[in-house]
Amino acid sequence: MSDANEVLTECMRRLDQSLGYVETALGRLTEVQLWLRPRPKMNAVGNLCLHIAGSEHQHLVSAIGGLPTLRDRRGELLQSGGYSKEELLALLRKVRQESRSVVLKLTAGDLERIVTVTYPEDSGMEGYSWSIQKILIGAAEHYAYHTGQIVYASRWLQDEDEHLLAWKHYT
Repeated sequence: MSDANEVLTECMRRLDQSLGYVETALGRLTEVQLWLRPRPKMNAVGNLCLHIAGSEHQHLVSAIGGLPTLRDRRGELLQSGGYSKEELLALLRKVRQESRSVVLKLTAGDLERIVTVTYPEDSGMEGYSWSIQKILIGAAEHYAYHTGQIVYASRWLQDEDEHLLAWKHYT
């Protein structure tokens, strides 16, 4: 396997692994727990799901794939309901399918190509230009970071002490 294929394959593997963890975590939550904010300025699991879907679409489908950015980043984090677990999972899976379609078309030469990630002027976020390789690695890292938050919150909200991912970090 060439280095380029290894980067593409590993980034998609990690994104898929994180999506699997999110699916497991959401399966343990009630609809009320999905939108519970521990404190007013903290995100609910539902917000984090909207956020990772929006970010993945913006970076992989839009910046790399060249499709329009349809993201409302601010809205992702302000949302206080309106999506069921099934709707959030469908959104995450749809974005992953679109991302996979983009990534499977990439070649070794594409990894060093610079693309621009843009944000609306009123978003408070600065756009940037990175190599596709850097965007793929950053997207996988960002998704994994928020997946950890989702898994932790889901476990914290459970009545029993069940290991959602069958990992044990204590004796």
